[in-house]
Amino acid sequence: MSPTQLSDVFFQHEEDLFRFLVRRIKCAFTARDLTQELFLKISSQEDTSHIQNQKAYVFRMAANLATDYLRVQENRAEILEEAIGIMSGGMDYRDAERVMIAKQELARLAEALAELPLISRKVFLLTRFGRKTQQQIATDLGISTSSLEAHIRKVLDHLSAVRDI
Repeated sequence: MSPTQLSDVFFQHEEDLFRFLVRRIKCAFTARDLTQELFLKISSQEDTSHIQNQKAYVFRMAANLATDYLRVQENRAEILEEAIGIMSGGMDYRDAERVMIAKQELARLAEALAELPLISRKVFLLTRFGRKTQQQIATDLGISTSSLEAHIRKVLDHLSAVRDI
């Protein structure tokens, strides 16, 4: 079987795959991004001769992508919780209201970040916490630097709007 045949199976079931991912991760924007990522993985496979049931294989790949995505989100939540703990550790515990407000604001910003498309979140996190230049990140993600900058602006505008609410 050629990668083209596997791509054909993907296109036959693209909407079913999208709905499957939406049910798994509960976010249509992210599900659309993962559907595109799934196609890229399928089209880059060279040896597909071992695949007996093409449809099951494609859906298993989608399930694995969803699982990986959810695992990363869970890890981020744990890191965020740890950061909150570290940040609140240096505060005066008599001022419980300030601690609570800071935690709520941080949680609200984390939720706002999760609302954005996967590519925008990747760009934001890589530019803020990665050790690469914007040019290197753009090359790694296969986008132009102007597109990368647009994603950064989009994230910052969204986070700013949420913070002002």
